[in-house]
Amino acid sequence: MEKTAQCACGAFRAIVSAELLRVTICHCGACQRRSGVPWTCNAYYRKSDVRLEGHHKVYTRDGQEGRKLRHHFCPECGTTVCWTGEKFPDLYEIVVGAFADPGYPAPTASVFEESMHSWVILPPGIEHFPQGRTANTVPPTTMKG
Repeated sequence: MEKTAQCACGAFRAIVSAELLRVTICHCGACQRRSGVPWTCNAYYRKSDVRLEGHHKVYTRDGQEGRKLRHHFCPECGTTVCWTGEKFPDLYEIVVGAFADPGYPAPTASVFEESMHSWVILPPGIEHFPQGRTANTVPPTTMKG
């Protein structure tokens, strides 16, 4: 079954055709500035299972340890739909909110908690990482949901 994430105006879409690998909350300052909210929620999918449709632009920035991150966004409405990074080169991270699905699976990990706002309440049982995950810890298994 396919799932579609899209920008606010609907011109740019990421269509996934396979199981979700992991959902992670990120509290890093770069995600806060990009999204305008205190944390972002991102779903990991293999690149081979994602099809991008519609015109979009890519903003490249430095991530951890000098690795590049590439944010794919709609040039019309400005919505970031997904991003890729050198840390996990075979994955797309798709912004969970772009699916606009209240039944989407909950996150299982929280990263860059050293930048987390003090009033944020996280789901019970979530994994906690003061900084980011190491490259060999994402994704450990396919999620069901």
